[in-house]
Amino acid sequence: MTTESSDLASLIDESPSSRLSVEDLSNSLKTFGKLDYAVFVAMLLCCSCVGMYFGYQDHMKHKRRAKNRRGSLIDVEEIDYLMGGRNMKVFPVAMSLVASFISGITLLGTSTEIYLYGTQYCYISLAIIISSTIMHFTIIPIFHELQITSTYEYLQLRFDRRVRLFGSLMYSLATILWLPIVIYVPALAFNQTTGINIHIITPIVMSICIFYTCLGGIKAVVWTDVIQMMLMYGTLFLIVIKGTMNVGGLSVIIERNMESGRFEAPDFRIDPTIRHSFWSIVVGGTVYWINVNGLNQNMIQRYMSLKDVKTARKGQMLYVIGVTFMIFLCCFNGLLLYATYYDCDPLQTKLAKAKDQLMPLLVMEILRDIPGLPGLFIAGVFSAALSSLSTGLNSMSCVILEDFCKPFLKRELSDEMTSLIMRGTVLILGVMSVGLVYIVQHMGSVLQLSMSIPTACFGPMLGVYVIGFTLPWIGRKATLLGAIIASTSMLILVIKAQAEIALGNIKFQTKPLSVDGCTYNFTIDANYSNVTDIPYSYENKEKHIYEISYLYYSSLGSLIVIVSAFLLSFIFGFQDPSQVDQRLLVPFLRKYFSSSSKTQYKEANGKEAIIHNFEMKETNKNVT
Repeated sequence: MTTESSDLASLIDESPSSRLSVEDLSNSLKTFGKLDYAVFVAMLLCCSCVGMYFGYQDHMKHKRRAKNRRGSLIDVEEIDYLMGGRNMKVFPVAMSLVASFISGITLLGTSTEIYLYGTQYCYISLAIIISSTIMHFTIIPIFHELQITSTYEYLQLRFDRRVRLFGSLMYSLATILWLPIVIYVPALAFNQTTGINIHIITPIVMSICIFYTCLGGIKAVVWTDVIQMMLMYGTLFLIVIKGTMNVGGLSVIIERNMESGRFEAPDFRIDPTIRHSFWSIVVGGTVYWINVNGLNQNMIQRYMSLKDVKTARKGQMLYVIGVTFMIFLCCFNGLLLYATYYDCDPLQTKLAKAKDQLMPLLVMEILRDIPGLPGLFIAGVFSAALSSLSTGLNSMSCVILEDFCKPFLKRELSDEMTSLIMRGTVLILGVMSVGLVYIVQHMGSVLQLSMSIPTACFGPMLGVYVIGFTLPWIGRKATLLGAIIASTSMLILVIKAQAEIALGNIKFQTKPLSVDGCTYNFTIDANYSNVTDIPYSYENKEKHIYEISYLYYSSLGSLIVIVSAFLLSFIFGFQDPSQVDQRLLVPFLRKYFSSSSKTQYKEANGKEAIIHNFEMKETNKNVT
């Protein structure tokens, strides 16, 4: 590694015996000073203050309203805590949507992806644009017209309570598995820059997240997301500018990455076992993003906090612009990583203990001479994590309340019990996530891990929604059994794939990595094998189903549900399309199906369904 900093260069002698060891060099880069800690702590305090502000504001508002409520159809505190009163502003919600997507996984994992495997993953932006266009004309109009709180309320309206409960279980499982990944990644960055153990910092940061999420609800989540987004953008811009100057300019970055083959044209091979090809990224990625952006409670809850369909669509367009730009910055930082370490790979020399410590290492090298800037970067990474964590915790409180508590209680919950359930969920899941970090750290690449495990649960549910939106002749029994078959199959597939990756039985070909230019002493582990020296031969290698690209998981899961439900309908019988209310179908199909009275939903599902939701919408407007 040719070090740009003059102070490090002065410590390095041409004689190998007098060179710095990798341990000494690593320690010299861990110069997290008082100002850096101050910046980091200031970010955490800012989040806490936002939570306290909105918590106090809502408390006073509910206190003023208490005398005039007299048993309204909705619980005002619940709507404020979970949906922001359904009247939030477009820009902060759009920034919150971006922040929910841009976790520390994206900031660190995407850059590492480009460093190791090249720019093929950058084409994911096309998938985001296509999926958002589909969502624009289908999912947003349906959910906003129904004015639901939990995404899975739709499943009870279209099918029955059992399908709704199954969908909620799958979401809960996916979220519980995803949250520890989110908190683990920034802890790695903090460890690389300060040397503090990841199991010390994770409970501290999670405590802050639990605090402001419990107090302020979705308003605190959204407005802390806005602050955190500004911090993330500022941090990435700073790295891009300073890092480009350090390596000698943009031309040097382009030249070094071109020589290593990291700039890639779309790979049009059809083989589904190719980890990243044009088809897996654009086709598989589109289905994946419809799933995580269009049917994920984390995201839908924000769209539903906006007042109408038109406003929600504006928020979505701003979200697409923000996410696309953020991905571009992360991909550029991946190219910058290689341009900096092109002749001395920190992974082989163990200067970086894990793949996702590459970006923190780069930051400490290029920003460590400017007090406060490393702290700004770590604050940015943790900001990304906090936004995703608070989103997940707040959404889970909604699902637990709406899907697991209310449907099974014969009487209405009191305000105190509602508040206890919502905030208790945040606390319990936060503590669980910290404990699960011990497992996550042994499970391989976090970018692939974060996109694999949740989609094993979300993929089948996408198939259920596709049936609900577009296939009114398929009934609830066939759909539920098809979803169970698909979910079981996908969980087995994903667990098998992750186990094989963790054991080293599945390896992916990286781009060229070199240690020829290292100017410090290091020892490569005898068991270390550069996967570049073991080309992944798709033509000659025996293929297994669990080697399918993780980007196809959503597509495969949803396809299994649709096919299984269709075949099972021959056994259970097809449903009369007239029994399905038109408002539960995508807008462009409604004219082809006529529906019977809405009261049939009341009889089938045991609740007032569509009628109740429209009454709730009107009452909410009057109360707020």
